Amino acid sequence: MKRRLRDKTERLAASVLEVPADTLEHVARITVTGQSQVTIENYRVFVEFTDRLIRVAVAGGEVAIRGQGLVMRTIVPEEVVVTGTICGIDFA
Repeated sequence: MKRRLRDKTERLAASVLEVPADTLEHVARITVTGQSQVTIENYRVFVEFTDRLIRVAVAGGEVAIRGQGLVMRTIVPEEVVVTGTICGIDFA
């Protein structure tokens, strides 16, 4: 109940303040920089990690990063930065 009220309040605040909803909601934000870096904000947990595949659970599903020499450079509670040669990104 509390979470639903909080979510409603956040959506209303985003609407009134005219800011993008994803800045207040807890949805994943994925930033791709060239073919060498992917940043995932608001992730939940790591599902799988190898040097060719990194799978990360996010709200509403999963993100799979495929490539070569993949390394998680930065891991903080709100964000993970993956570097290497990015060949593809899948959403499930």
